[in-house]
Amino acid sequence: MGDIKDKFFENGSAVIPGRVFQSGPLSMRWIILIAGSLVFAGAASLFAEDADAIPFEVLATQRVLEQPNVRGDHGDWFFLVKELRHLGTGKFWEKRWEEVAVNQSDPLPYLVEFHNLLAERGVQLVLAPVPTKAATYPEHLVEGRAAGSGPSQSPFLDVLKEAGLSVIDIEPELRKFAAMDSKNPVFCRQDAHLSPLGIELLASSIAKQCRSFVTEGGAEYQISEATDLEILGDQVAGSEWEGKIPREETSIRYVSSGGVEGVEPSPESPVLLLGDSHTLVFHSGESTGMHCKGGGLVDHLSFLLKQPVDLIGVRGSGMVQARKQLFYHATAHPDYWAGKKVVVWVFSVREFTQSRDRFIAIPLDR
Repeated sequence: MGDIKDKFFENGSAVIPGRVFQSGPLSMRWIILIAGSLVFAGAASLFAEDADAIPFEVLATQRVLEQPNVRGDHGDWFFLVKELRHLGTGKFWEKRWEEVAVNQSDPLPYLVEFHNLLAERGVQLVLAPVPTKAATYPEHLVEGRAAGSGPSQSPFLDVLKEAGLSVIDIEPELRKFAAMDSKNPVFCRQDAHLSPLGIELLASSIAKQCRSFVTEGGAEYQISEATDLEILGDQVAGSEWEGKIPREETSIRYVSSGGVEGVEPSPESPVLLLGDSHTLVFHSGESTGMHCKGGGLVDHLSFLLKQPVDLIGVRGSGMVQARKQLFYHATAHPDYWAGKKVVVWVFSVREFTQSRDRFIAIPLDR
């Protein structure tokens, strides 16, 4: 892991832009929370030098009201509205799901059901939820907020572990690196995704977990020195800020084989990477809005395991739509599960409360 740190920290800063997200209809609970936030709004100026005096869920909710694409107090940082709505629920796992979840559903039975279906086929499920950028870098959302003071999602991940699920909690690792060097963030500044450095850290954690289920392959991959990449992130693209602020510059390392950048996913691989656009960013290419090829989760995980991994990634819900795509794919390919040993499921933690899709039972194939 020291190699990753050294490669990245000798380069410049990273930044990425994105889309505009509009607020949806408000539930009664949101109306109450908003009313409370308005009361705190006046107090905010009084505590300008001590933003920690105000509950973070209130601060997050205030930002949702102010602007749809949520520009932070540090002007080159942008945040996803859905992420702030999620953070606005506070300790959601201690509340009624009917009140805190957009789909009014408890995700735990849905996760356990998938775990059990895979276990029946002799396949291990590993969850790798991606924490929120605003909780990792609260000081860039709210001026005066202490670095590292964002609310943690780890207590809910402990609930999942107690239910018998295998979970990678990447949050402590990301926060550690976030505190080490502000010039090389683990999240993109102007994009909703992990930065190339964050992607490498996640790939490393996943590889460590997978090695207990699969043997290392013999594929020969090369990894480049860190190089500069300029991108237009999804929190600026198409917004009022596009063209008015510089594109984000970040450092990235590319994985290649035989001089060709990028790793082609393999359906025969014992490892399936399943999930949302965190599985696609820096991998599926600029034409897809994912910036480039060769530097994504698939690429770095394949490099670390010395074998190509399989991929089913979606731009929508990483919890529901990804599983639907998996069902369609496995149904269309007989014996798809025969060689699989582990499914690594990557999705944003905001899906626990912000998914609009009902958590329904979905078989592995027909």
